[in-house]
Amino acid sequence: MSNLQTVHNGVGAPNRKLNQFGDYEDVTNMSVDDWDYRWSLNQTKFHMPKVHPMLQKYIDKLLNGKNRQTVFVALCGKTLDMKWLLDQGHEVVGNDCVDSACRQFFEENNIPYTSHPLDGVDGALFTATDGSSIKLYRCDCFELPKVMKEKVSCIWDRGGFVALPVKERSRYALSLRAIMKNDCHYLLDCFLLDNSKFGGPPFNCDEKNVEQAFQTFCKIEKLETRDAFTKWQESWGISSFIEEVYLLHPK
Repeated sequence: MSNLQTVHNGVGAPNRKLNQFGDYEDVTNMSVDDWDYRWSLNQTKFHMPKVHPMLQKYIDKLLNGKNRQTVFVALCGKTLDMKWLLDQGHEVVGNDCVDSACRQFFEENNIPYTSHPLDGVDGALFTATDGSSIKLYRCDCFELPKVMKEKVSCIWDRGGFVALPVKERSRYALSLRAIMKNDCHYLLDCFLLDNSKFGGPPFNCDEKNVEQAFQTFCKIEKLETRDAFTKWQESWGISSFIEEVYLLHPK
């Protein structure tokens, strides 16, 4: 059973901080089952109805002057970013821990697909059957180094790093490093926000946090800081929401 299902209406939740899903359950240590539970309730407002503007703005930096690339989309959900990258001629590899997220991506984009179990881990590989260069690994992101045979040229991470439990960030970074080619470019989207008032996800991530997770094996460049505060963030009970974009690549 999901850990989140054991807490109701905020009982036992520290300080009753509202979370992104609109309740007061403690989401600071969400498991694979917890994410599956949220998807089952269609609590996926984090899914953008358009291609992410920071991906479009910095696509040239992500591609590093190359044409057709293998782009890995971290904790992808059913993001439209993957279809956009595919339409640009790139090979797309995604990862999410929720089965329905993977299925919804293919079905909502009218891409026929098949799936089969992954060897050695709890998960499945979803693959297009119409020749489209896309496949999605449905598994815990920490299992990726065990199941991904290929390494990738590019990584797009919109909200993955900041959605995971903070204590798992360094472990997550190591999992991604294991699938990077030596010339890989990694576009990382993070947020600055007050989690003393808002339960998350996302969880606050400043430049120091990025360095703590990645600087031992990646060079880090901050590309942009911008005000991303909207009515949705205002409904979380916070007064500021800053987006920061980084470009990383292995040393």
